[in-house]
Amino acid sequence: MIDGLGFFAGASLIGSMLLRNIYAVKILLAVAAISFLAYGIILHLLPIIVINSVLTASGIYEMIRLTRKRKEAASTG
Repeated sequence: MIDGLGFFAGASLIGSMLLRNIYAVKILLAVAAISFLAYGIILHLLPIIVINSVLTASGIYEMIRLTRKRKEAASTG
């Protein structure tokens, strides 16, 4: 079960490298970071927890920023 979560997180990360749509890339990277964060918490791996906490927060911020940018572009043009 725990290994499956790690493999899912890794597959999400690899999958994000194959996408061209930046919004989809950011979503998949956030999914990967959240999955790795859960993996690190379950296994009590502090470096994984710290790094993926930062990556999760930055991924969420980037998705919000991109969503706002899309909405602004749609409303102006």
